[in-house]
Amino acid sequence: MTTAPRDLAELAELVRRAAAAGEALAPRGSGTWWPDAAPGARPVSLAALDVISDFNPADLVVTAGAGVPLGRLAARLAERGVWLPLDPPGSPARTVGGALATGSGGPLAAHYGPARDHVLGLVVVAGDGTVLRLGGRVMKNVAGLDLAKLVIGGCGAFGVIAEAHLRLRARPRTDRTAVWLASADRAARVAAAALAAGAVPAALEVMSPPLAAALGWGGGGEREWALAVRALGNAAEVAEELEMVASAAGTPPALALEGEAPWTAWRETVGTWPVVLRVGAEPAAWPEAVALAAPHLGVTRGPAAASVTVPRGTVRLGAARCAPEAARVLRAAAAARGWPVTLERADAATRAAVGIWGALPPATDALAHDLAGLFDPAGCLGGRGEGAGV
Repeated sequence: MTTAPRDLAELAELVRRAAAAGEALAPRGSGTWWPDAAPGARPVSLAALDVISDFNPADLVVTAGAGVPLGRLAARLAERGVWLPLDPPGSPARTVGGALATGSGGPLAAHYGPARDHVLGLVVVAGDGTVLRLGGRVMKNVAGLDLAKLVIGGCGAFGVIAEAHLRLRARPRTDRTAVWLASADRAARVAAAALAAGAVPAALEVMSPPLAAALGWGGGGEREWALAVRALGNAAEVAEELEMVASAAGTPPALALEGEAPWTAWRETVGTWPVVLRVGAEPAAWPEAVALAAPHLGVTRGPAAASVTVPRGTVRLGAARCAPEAARVLRAAAAARGWPVTLERADAATRAAVGIWGALPPATDALAHDLAGLFDPAGCLGGRGEGAGV
């Protein structure tokens, strides 16, 4: 049976009682990203924590409850001419808490940074029911260790995110996307040349043929990788940015698109992948990361479903399923290159068998376990990675 606390106080009391009783909880947001709760854990809906408060467009800050859907937050911000450049894959029903707990970003991370870069502070319920207020509501208010950054991407290992103070941006006047179709090697060369020439687009994403075809940008042939470049700003800035990439490509784009719709389609399409693995490679090494992962995802012919945020070296890979042993072998192979592999999405059984993270350096792994034990001493939130509320 799902329990639904009505506010922060009820959530904290629920966690405190569960910890004292040795009960495991599985906080849930919309439940659209992680499809099921860990076996034996009681689902806890955070849907009631859906208040948007302390919204100050002039100061570019807003406070949002963990249960606020990202789509509703975006619509509210747009009414006042501001926006949150956080674009994780999935439906608009994904919640603020879930996106931050998983650390999910999207193509906009190329310019605006990952999820943690949009957070000024958090209200978190630790695994013993203690309410922690980390950071604050204003810019430049954190000195020393920023514990909020630790919680973001922790997948619940360090507590349940109940509320977030978020940094906003002025909404850009012009939003244009140019798409080039090419082989993987050529897409890599063009992307590298554009960045070397000083291009700083809002998004520079390379997508494998299966994803490009699903978006209607290509026919799915092996030479039809999509290099999608999104430019934001005033009209002159956008034109200059896209011309810089066109100069690096030596050809005009195959497609010229307007507005957010192409990237909304990206989020929703990647959101249909049952299993999502995220590899942290060097920006120039993304083709090797895709090639390394493909056999472990059961891809023997053609390229894997992949989307690469080139400036950050983030390689997101999709599959219908991933055998635990295959994931472990992939992590070991990636670790030899210094690349972490995060299980960003999977069913509960796969998450339990594989773990959200793996093949970390021994010191990092030990520190993560120690910190999880500090924040969740009774293991009420499922240990490492089952208290995300996603």
